[in-house]
Amino acid sequence: MIRREESAGRKAWNVIMGTAEDTSEGAVYRLFLLLLMILGISLSGYFMYIKSQYIKPVKVIAQRQVAIADVKRLDDMVKNINAANAARLNSMEAAAAIASMARYPFVAERIIVPDTQGLITQQVVIIPPDVRVRATMLLEGRSVAVLDIEGEPKGKIFKVGDRFAERKGRISRISPERVTIVYEGKEFTFTP
Repeated sequence: MIRREESAGRKAWNVIMGTAEDTSEGAVYRLFLLLLMILGISLSGYFMYIKSQYIKPVKVIAQRQVAIADVKRLDDMVKNINAANAARLNSMEAAAAIASMARYPFVAERIIVPDTQGLITQQVVIIPPDVRVRATMLLEGRSVAVLDIEGEPKGKIFKVGDRFAERKGRISRISPERVTIVYEGKEFTFTP
């Protein structure tokens, strides 16, 4: 006897009704839950449709005077940016200004800070020269470091106690992991 394949819809209906396993116990509950699920999906779609109808589109009408003023302001900004880019393109003035202001051109040398009593005082920001640690090693039983320090020859060998930057800075410690310097009374640590 050749057995016919059931359609997917028929199989699903048999599972819902409980006839797939030849048991119809609870078929009413399963049918009720199926209808409840279909009702919930339908109501959800209906409420989303209703909600989408209540959202009013926002219409912004630009006034002619405001629009003309905005266009003029934006055109002026574009002209200023283009002029600044053209000036910077082949100009060495910006590079010279940054080099003369030190490595951090956007850091103020003095910061105004209110103290605990509300009085305004100035604090000096100490910026050390640019230090790059190339290597640390033991040379004749002493720790030394090969450093590139701004204003000093590149690759110079320093040992503990050596001074640099017109005697403002001093090498205080050299370890395999880091080099510590004291610059104008503040301690800074650099790693290779």
